[in-house]
Amino acid sequence: MDYRKKLVPGLAVDLMISEGELAGQYKTHLDEVGEKIISVFAPMVQGQLVPLREGTPLKVIFWDEVAAYEINTTIMQRIAVPVAIFILEYSNDIRRVQRRNYVRIPATYLVTFRAVTRQGLSDTQKGTMLDLSGGGMRFQTNEPVEKGAILIATLDLPTGPIQISARVCRMEKEVESKKYSISVDFYQIPERDRDRIIRCVFDLQRDMRKKGLV
Repeated sequence: MDYRKKLVPGLAVDLMISEGELAGQYKTHLDEVGEKIISVFAPMVQGQLVPLREGTPLKVIFWDEVAAYEINTTIMQRIAVPVAIFILEYSNDIRRVQRRNYVRIPATYLVTFRAVTRQGLSDTQKGTMLDLSGGGMRFQTNEPVEKGAILIATLDLPTGPIQISARVCRMEKEVESKKYSISVDFYQIPERDRDRIIRCVFDLQRDMRKKGLV
């Protein structure tokens, strides 16, 4: 897939430096996008410009509603006026990042599920989601669910219900409520379904930012 169309002036990006005394990840925005170069505004930390040097290798990381992307590049030039920007090499080699660690965010959607057993599927049970990510979720239910169990679960998301397979990785009994907190990893989930879930997580994050909660 051609991801170049996603690069537009003003796009929020991170610059990730892997080595040296300035190693870290810095937030900034794209300035301009050309055929062979891109420019980004010099990032600032505590009101001070980050003094990255010409020749520094780095990754440009950006996101859309469903995934993260990265570009391996090098700082070709620093420009100080009228505003501080970095000129970066741009080879059009943009890679979608398949991350194992997904952002997990509070969510309270209905979950219905059936456990896969040797005899078939168990009776349908209900739960309330506690948090959600592109890689899994945590939900609360009245009955225990065995660690390692495979569930066929339906998530009642704002964009419509979605059915997924999940593997139970943790079960904890809550002292006060007497209910069970079940953590699961999504199991053999199609990418189109994972994208729908990640889009939902992004929407939740956006709403939380508007309310000043993150």
